[in-house]
Amino acid sequence: MNYTTVVGVDEKHLRQLALVWPTWRKHKPSLLDHPMVVFYDRYQVTVDQVMGVCDHSKLKIVPWPPDGVSYSGGTDRWHDPDPQRKKMLAGFVHVPTTTSPLGHCSVETDYWLKLDTDTIATGCDDWIDPAWFEGNPAIVAQKWGFTKPGDQMVMLDKWADEFCYAKINRYRPLNLIPKPGASRISHKRIISWCGFFQTDFTLLCSVLAERSCGRGQLPVPSQDGYMWYCAKRMEEGIERINVKSRGWLHRSSMRNVEQESAKALE
Repeated sequence: MNYTTVVGVDEKHLRQLALVWPTWRKHKPSLLDHPMVVFYDRYQVTVDQVMGVCDHSKLKIVPWPPDGVSYSGGTDRWHDPDPQRKKMLAGFVHVPTTTSPLGHCSVETDYWLKLDTDTIATGCDDWIDPAWFEGNPAIVAQKWGFTKPGDQMVMLDKWADEFCYAKINRYRPLNLIPKPGASRISHKRIISWCGFFQTDFTLLCSVLAERSCGRGQLPVPSQDGYMWYCAKRMEEGIERINVKSRGWLHRSSMRNVEQESAKALE
C-alpha cells in the first residue's frame, strides 16, 4: 500500500506535532517509508520551524494559503467558526492536489493519509489492512456516528443542487434532515483524525468547492463532512474502519495530547 501522509500545522498545531511526532516514529516507523506533506500557515509558521519538528527524509513542505486567499468567520464553531479554523480545514481538501510552479503535485500517490496533530501512536506498526482498499474506495477512515451541526448535510444538499455540476447533482440528495432544534443528526459516517482519501477523488472535491465557493474555500467548515458528503452522494466507496484497535489514539486537548504522548514513549 503506497500513500502520502498529509499534516497541517499553524502555530498551535506545530506544538502538538512536536508532542506526537516521536510517538509516530516509535510505534509507526513504516510512516517514514512513505512520502509526507506538511502544509503550514505561512503567516504563523516557517519552513525551518517545521523541519525542526519533523525529521523525515521524504518530506515536502507546502505553504498555505495561496496569495490572495483569505478567510472570514465568526464565533459559532459549527456554522461559522473563526477564520483560522476555516483556513486549516480547507487546506486538507485543496493542498493534496495543489501543483507547484514546477508542475509537481503535492501528493503523487493514489491515496493520502490524513493524520491530525492530536493523534497519538501507541503501537501496531503493521496496522493497514489491504482489504480496506478492495474496490478502490474514495475514503477509508475511522467510523463515526453523527454530524454536527445537525443541518450540515441539508446545507450540502442545497449547495450541490444550486451550485454544482452534473458530476454531483445528477445523484439524489442525501436528505439527512435533523429533528427540529437538534444540534446534531445521527447517521453512519466517518471522522478524519486518521483516514485515507483517494487522491483523484480529492481533486474532484477541490474543484467542485473552488468553482462554487472560490479559491481555497469550502461550502461548509468541515473537511471530513464535506468529503464524506461528496463520496456518499456520488455513490463512491466508503470504508468505515476502527483505527483505535490498531494502535492509534485521539485526544482533543493539548494537556491530554501531552499526557498520552508521554505515556506512549515510556
